[in-house]
Amino acid sequence: MPPFPRTAHTGGGLTYALPPARGTGIDASIRAAIAMNRWLPAPSQVEDITQRLRAYIGEVTAALEGDTREEALAVVREARHRLGLGPGDGYTSAVTYARGLGLVAKELRDLRRGLK
Repeated sequence: MPPFPRTAHTGGGLTYALPPARGTGIDASIRAAIAMNRWLPAPSQVEDITQRLRAYIGEVTAALEGDTREEALAVVREARHRLGLGPGDGYTSAVTYARGLGLVAKELRDLRRGLK
């Protein structure tokens, strides 16, 4: 007898796949992190994306330290704040943390592109 009788659910389980990456590098990591509200990555993927985003944010905030524009200073402060929060102690908090890093990394990337 199937685990859920009289339903279409046969107990086969759900599968989740990483959205197709368009591009490589930090852009793909940012897209994957921001999309975590629509897909559930494996814990190892969350950790990998988080590590890449943390490294990128650290690099860009250091590069933007000398910028005197208020917008740049605000984005750098927010990025440092989010880095300091940490991922917490569970899967849900790790996903939330990675998504937050993705959002701030996107702001930093866009700000940096505007400077060039």
